[in-house]
This record gives sequence, C-alpha cells and structure tokens, in this order.
Amino acid sequence: MTAAELIARLKTLPPESTVLVQGYETGYDDIIDLKALDVVRYRNAQEWDGEYSTVDKFTGETGKTMPVTVILGRRGNLR
Repeated sequence: MTAAELIARLKTLPPESTVLVQGYETGYDDIIDLKALDVVRYRNAQEWDGEYSTVDKFTGETGKTMPVTVILGRRGNLR
C-alpha cells in the first residue's frame, strides 16, 4: 500500500479514531488492509504482548471495549 492509498483510507475515519498496528517479533511487512475491531486494553501486558486484545481473547472486563482501526500487515495472521 502506498502512502497516498493509506492516507485516502485513513481520511474516511473520524479524526478522533484510535489507530493501532500489529506488533511482535522482527522485521517489516507491507500494509495490506485496515480492519475495524473492538478491543480491550490489556492492563497486564508483558513486553511481548500488545497493549490491546480482541474481546474474544480477553478474559477480563469486557464492558470497557473500544472501537479501533488496525493496520494489517501481509503476515499478520502468523503473529
């Protein structure tokens, strides 16, 4: 995805939207998509954990979800 394509996609979001990226491990991947998710802040995250988790993977308080947009990389499903 080019910068122009990413900017065009981001412009469709409300300005106050939270945007997250996939994390963990090494290297870099091409951006392939943006995806809307509901997440919960993972308060006890370890260094290798992301700061947020999807509700289905979270066993804590699910009443405090927040909508976000995640920038997806090509191999994000392997993380």
